[in-house]
Amino acid sequence: MDHLSQILGGAIGTLPSIYLGMPLGDEYRSIDIWNPILEKCEKKLTRWRSQYLSLGGRLTLINSVLDALPTYMLSIFHIPQSVVQRLDKIRRNFLWQGNKERKGFHLVKWKNIIRSKEQGGPGIKNLKYQSKALKVKWLWRYHQEDQVLWYRVIKSKYEQLNTWVTKEVNTPYGISLWKSISIFWQFLSNQLTVKVRNGRKTSFWIDKWMGTVSLKDLFIDIFVLAQHQEKTVAEMWSPQGWNMIFRRNLNDWEIPRMIELFTLLESFQGIQTGEDYLWWHGHNK
Repeated sequence: MDHLSQILGGAIGTLPSIYLGMPLGDEYRSIDIWNPILEKCEKKLTRWRSQYLSLGGRLTLINSVLDALPTYMLSIFHIPQSVVQRLDKIRRNFLWQGNKERKGFHLVKWKNIIRSKEQGGPGIKNLKYQSKALKVKWLWRYHQEDQVLWYRVIKSKYEQLNTWVTKEVNTPYGISLWKSISIFWQFLSNQLTVKVRNGRKTSFWIDKWMGTVSLKDLFIDIFVLAQHQEKTVAEMWSPQGWNMIFRRNLNDWEIPRMIELFTLLESFQGIQTGEDYLWWHGHNK
């Protein structure tokens, strides 16, 4: 090791350690990895308590500083409930007590304080929601950044479930940051539909590209008869129509359902240039 260190010109370290602000070698769910964040918050409060700040000034500092300190860690690591409670206590006491020695009166319930401004709150972040949102963002980036190194590493290690996400992580040993992120895919997928362009990424039956429900769920009785259930829109589409092959001939009572399916598909404009992409519900741009 010493010889290799001399060749590379680096120092020999030990685990756990810190790299780019992130703890390496610690247990993933350990409370100890959050101690530096808690210490930074306490140091900020020590300096602020020496100043005379209005309620509005304290609220601004909480929103701009105390809420920002744990963001980097929240984007990757699970935050234990005990750490959430300590950070909430720090923020809550500073908001109502300020630089006073005695305990301040809490005039509003904390659950109302951590509401967004759109919900009528002052905008102090709910740490649980923030942690969830930051992890969901990784899933959103996963399908958009398919040329970067981290995407290729994750894809190679866990393999693809479909175009948009990896298979579920069921490893019973070791540490898996991606496992804690991928569990939110079901939540995210409920908010998404697929916009079809060249049709090569979109599953004809399984993806939600004709509205907010997949064709599989809308026409489960037809889906079970389909011979090629994994094909993409591009593979199913041709200028002459849809290439549907079934395991057997349709019964009389199944024909009306086929008519419903083809009626729905009439709104499809055909294959276009560009790649398919995910679309967040309610996004108007």
